[in-house]
Order: sequence, then C-alpha cells, then structure tokens
Amino acid sequence: MSPPATAIRPPRPATVTIAFWLQIAVVLVLLGLAALVAVEAVHFDSQIDRAVRLVPDADPSEVAGERQGNVAMALIFGVPAVLLAVWLAVTAAPVRRGANVARILVFVASGAQLLVCFAQCCSGGFLVPLLTAAEMETDPPAEWDEEWESSTFFDTLYAGTDPWDDLFFPAAGLGVLTVLTLSTAVVLLLALPPANRWFVPATAPAEAHPATTAWAFPVPSYAPTGYDYPGLPPMPPGPGVPGLLPPGQPVPPGYLICPDPAAHLAPGTTAGPPAAAPDDAPDGPR
Repeated sequence: MSPPATAIRPPRPATVTIAFWLQIAVVLVLLGLAALVAVEAVHFDSQIDRAVRLVPDADPSEVAGERQGNVAMALIFGVPAVLLAVWLAVTAAPVRRGANVARILVFVASGAQLLVCFAQCCSGGFLVPLLTAAEMETDPPAEWDEEWESSTFFDTLYAGTDPWDDLFFPAAGLGVLTVLTLSTAVVLLLALPPANRWFVPATAPAEAHPATTAWAFPVPSYAPTGYDYPGLPPMPPGPGVPGLLPPGQPVPPGYLICPDPAAHLAPGTTAGPPAAAPDDAPDGPR
C-alpha cells in the first residue's frame, strides 16, 4: 500500500505573526479593562460609605440598592472581559503553531466581543429615559421629582463632580474601542489567503498514483506500430501474459491500465512466451 498522504505546509506568513502579537495586545487591554472596572466598583462603594456617613438616617433599601447595582455593573462589565482575555490567551500559542481549530476559536471570540458590547450597551438602556427626560418639552411625572427630592442620600451620593469618574469613563471607552479595532485586525490577518494556505495546507500530489495490483500495459515494450508512445520507459512483463504485474508491485506513473492486454497484440501472436523445445525431443525426418 502507498504511504499516507502528507500535507505541504508553507513557511509561516508574516500576517500570522502580526496577528499573534495583536492578539496578545487584545488580551492585555481586556485585562486592563477588567482591572479598571474592579477599581471603579471599589471606588463607588467607598462613595456609598461616604454618603451613609453624611446621611445617618438614609433609607437602608436605597443604600442596599446602590450597593447591589454597583456589584451588578462590575460583574456585567468585568466578567466578560476576563473570560474573553482567557479565551484569547489560551488560543494565541496554537494559532502561532498553525492550529486551524484555534484560528476558528479566535473568530468565535471576536464575534462574541461584538455581542458582549451590544449586550452591555443594552444593559444601560434603563438610563435612557432619565437622560432624555431633561431634553423633553414636557416635564417628567411629579412623583419622580418628589421621590428624588425627598432622598437626601441620593443628593449626597451624586452631588458634585468626581475626578476619578472624569478619568474612568473616557479610559473605559477608549479601551473598548481599542479591543474592537485590534480584534478586527486579527480576524482580517488570519483570514487572508497566505494565512489560510498555511492553516489549511494543500495535500501532496505524490498520492495521485497509489500502489495497486493491476494489468499494466506498457505500450512501448510490445505494442505494434501505431501504438508507440515515445518517452515511456519499458516495463518488464509479468509471468504468462505481457503486461501482467506481479501481485503487490506498484504501477509506475505513465503506464496505461488495460483489462485485456492481449487485445493489443499483433495478429498471430500468443499471450504467453513461446514454449521452449525439450532437449530430448526426437529429431525430425532428415
């Protein structure tokens, strides 16, 4: 039997190397965003503690609601960033080695990033009515004003400006934009034709003539005039019939396979070699 087919892998293209380092950069930015979200959660919790100290008679339900909302927002923004960072970090080395499965996982992770960003934006949709109420010509319902004005805790918590918030939100937005840009570049580089040929190499053409046992008809060795094909090497005939290969002998490239080689013999010839006369045969009449 012929040896198994082998794949011809070209040298690793520069696009794959660049994509690898960009993927590492995405991992670092994602981890930085997760750390930034954690710091923001700790900072806002300290702001809640400050408001509670300034308003001792604050409603416990309001305080608990702010703490729960702080934890929820930290999980919504921090956990996906960590999971995507781990995903891309695990697949980075296999991508550099040429694993096509790892490349597919990178494509999936990039699509998941878009879905996560969309879901995170939708999670803040409940703030849209509050942000647009000030721009509406009609005033919001009266019960909203009464509830907000009656809460000294909220007034104290959100009063004034916080330098940390002025730094956090622009940095977080820039980090998300950087992640999306780098991820798009990684996907494009890994999908280019040179990278695709490297991840999915072509099969070696040597398997085009597998070894088999068949009737090989080497045309130049014994075919009559009109059947000659110059350039084909002669093949030694097998036992009994010219062109019959011994069992297990591979068929060389360039030889025709014919089920009935005797049909191509010249008229008056036999399929087998002529029988030799015995040495002890009596002489004929003189």
